[in-house]
Amino acid sequence: MTSDSIERRIEQRFEQLEEKLAYQEMTNAELSEEIFRQQKEIDTLTLAHQSMVQRMEALQDVAAEGDGSQNEKPPHY
Repeated sequence: MTSDSIERRIEQRFEQLEEKLAYQEMTNAELSEEIFRQQKEIDTLTLAHQSMVQRMEALQDVAAEGDGSQNEKPPHY
């Protein structure tokens, strides 16, 4: 092999590695954006879940208070 062919092969290999690196950087950025989007969605769903749990607890408290008064006999009995 001549030194020109070796240099050409090294240059080609270097270009291939640069292309792979560029692709990896692009993929990394896309994945990072997706993780960020999913975390925002998780945060939103967590808040909605907490709100619904609080509402359910409040409704259960109201229902429990209502059950006691329905079982009581009116004062004239």
